[in-house]
Amino acid sequence: MLTAARALKLAVEATGFEDFGPDGYQEGLQRTLEAFESAPLTQSAREAAGLRVVVDLASRLRIEQWHKERPQIAELPIEGPVLVCGLPRTGTTATVGMMALDDRFRYLRAWEGVRPIPPPRIAEEMNDPRVLAARRAAKNYSKRSQHIHDPDGPEEDLALLAGLNMHAYHGRYPMPQTFLDWWIAEDFGSTYAYHKRVLKLLQSERPPYLWLLKAPVHLFKLDAFAAAYPDARFVMTHRDPVKVIPSVSSLFFTMHSEHCAPGVLNKLTFGPGLLAFWKEGMRRALEARRRIGEHRFIDVWNNDVIAQPIATFRKIYEGLNLELTPALVAKFEDYGRRHAPEGSGKHSYSAEEYGLTDPRIRSSFVEYVERFHL
Repeated sequence: MLTAARALKLAVEATGFEDFGPDGYQEGLQRTLEAFESAPLTQSAREAAGLRVVVDLASRLRIEQWHKERPQIAELPIEGPVLVCGLPRTGTTATVGMMALDDRFRYLRAWEGVRPIPPPRIAEEMNDPRVLAARRAAKNYSKRSQHIHDPDGPEEDLALLAGLNMHAYHGRYPMPQTFLDWWIAEDFGSTYAYHKRVLKLLQSERPPYLWLLKAPVHLFKLDAFAAAYPDARFVMTHRDPVKVIPSVSSLFFTMHSEHCAPGVLNKLTFGPGLLAFWKEGMRRALEARRRIGEHRFIDVWNNDVIAQPIATFRKIYEGLNLELTPALVAKFEDYGRRHAPEGSGKHSYSAEEYGLTDPRIRSSFVEYVERFHL
């Protein structure tokens, strides 16, 4: 078993640095490694998961050293951010992907999230080895029927940055319920503080500074996000949960199966677990909206993003007090053509396949369904 002490030692050896920065990561490190050990992973998957933890710890060491040598970075302001949030499979990826075409937004690319040091320089970015490697890897991406992937486009920030504070959700693995319960209960104060620390570093030589972020698991932590970013605005995407949860189950079962021995996972228990998880996420999000202020949320329906994208984004931009220019409209239309569903292959699944029924799903989201007329 990879222990916390061993992981910390390996990170120090890899970097030559010893300062891990502010507290907040220690318990998450211990719980994450224990969860990997008890999860039904193959040995190679368990080793890869542990290596990812060491890489995140090493990144944290490099981030702290970078800040130490350039203390002025901590004083940089962050604009916004604009957070696209919603249940998975509700159009969050398409919404943030289209908004990312707007040069006024700064968004997180996967390659800079995985290796934030050195932060990108705008004049040198197109020849950055991290960019070139990401583009090569994208050519072999095999899940286009289930998820849009663009190496130059925005990636889920919590999937990449929460791990730097050892608070990643680790959705690609079948994490034990004890870990998920701990993760849900965490207040995420230290995690979003470190999140902000990394965003300041990444924007230090690569403007603009109005951040556009997206990750469905933010739903669980909107209060903490708003506390860290008091000027944040929220674009919340909506779709009938009867269509969402089976799709989520199919996507996650595919991902988890890649890391587990054949026959370990049971489809009929898989769906109910995800249903309970996202039911709790939405419950927390709706409660947080009332505390944060409904005026800070712009609601978007997935059907509208597909059927009338320009009108939908005009509404978003009016809510954000941003001009939707003709040039940007043309970019949105081109995005729609390039990512039309019929060009990506068919993603087939059913609720019953994953131990669910439509009435059970709908009854779990009564308030959400009624409020947003789903």
